[in-house]
Amino acid sequence: MRSETDEAVLVIGTPATGSYAYLTRTERRRTAQLAVQHAGDVPVIIGIGALRTRDVLELAQDAQTAGARGVLLASMSYQKLSEDEVLMHTQGSACRISAYLLGDMGV
Repeated sequence: MRSETDEAVLVIGTPATGSYAYLTRTERRRTAQLAVQHAGDVPVIIGIGALRTRDVLELAQDAQTAGARGVLLASMSYQKLSEDEVLMHTQGSACRISAYLLGDMGV
């Protein structure tokens, strides 16, 4: 449901429930497409969190192709990551993504 004060819509974004880890790439792509289609002029931010940088990049491409204005790269590791691991994953992804990138890669 949309209100006139909505500034953006975040889809597949929060790792709090962990449910997006169980969606296939096809399901995530379709969710991104539907969100952009139904958001009208409200910017859509799509979560692209994944265990592998390669998967993050594929999800980012799908989100950008769907028309997302931004992407959210949230940590999805089931183990505590070191600062170096977070940095490598984030830098390896960020330098190849053209959409506005938000991060939630808490260590």
